[in-house]
Amino acid sequence: MSICLTISKIDWAITKDVFAIIGTISAVIIGIVGLTTWRRQLKGTSEYEVAKKAILLTYEVEQAIQGVRNPMLHLPKDEVEAGRKLEAEQKIYSDRFAVLENKWAELQTIKLESKVIWDNPAADSFNELRDIIGKLRGGIWLHFWMKGAYAGPGTTVDSRAERRIENDKIVYFISEDDEFSLKIKHAVEHVENFFKDKVRSK
Repeated sequence: MSICLTISKIDWAITKDVFAIIGTISAVIIGIVGLTTWRRQLKGTSEYEVAKKAILLTYEVEQAIQGVRNPMLHLPKDEVEAGRKLEAEQKIYSDRFAVLENKWAELQTIKLESKVIWDNPAADSFNELRDIIGKLRGGIWLHFWMKGAYAGPGTTVDSRAERRIENDKIVYFISEDDEFSLKIKHAVEHVENFFKDKVRSK
């Protein structure tokens, strides 16, 4: 009887409000925790994707570099017969370099994104690869200079055999272990070493 009396004396309106407030506060706390977790997961996913793309595009740039260095040239017969062999060879290298430049441009976007997340060390990890592309571009230019492609009338071109041999080490792919290929590999490893842990920790 006393229990029933006690229950009847409870102000149910106030009690209802108290429980409503508690429920609201709990919902807010759960929401904040959930949002924080979601943001942390989103950040982790975003960083993982940038790191993965950085490595993948670096591999694609590596392939494009070796594509430029491919010693096999398929010159159009009509161009050769018309005496435009040198121009045809230049076009082949120009087309190959266009592929490389496109891949490098894609990698530049990832480079900027990685710099936003991990600051300068991330961006600097691509510098060695950038220098490799610059050396290859210079090697291709010198290759055609020694063939007389850019020399005007009366210009003396230094095309000594030893100079050609040294430049050919850059221009032509011989094997995965040739001197320039090893430099390319080292540049790729520089990128891998910075980003691989960020991919594996996912």
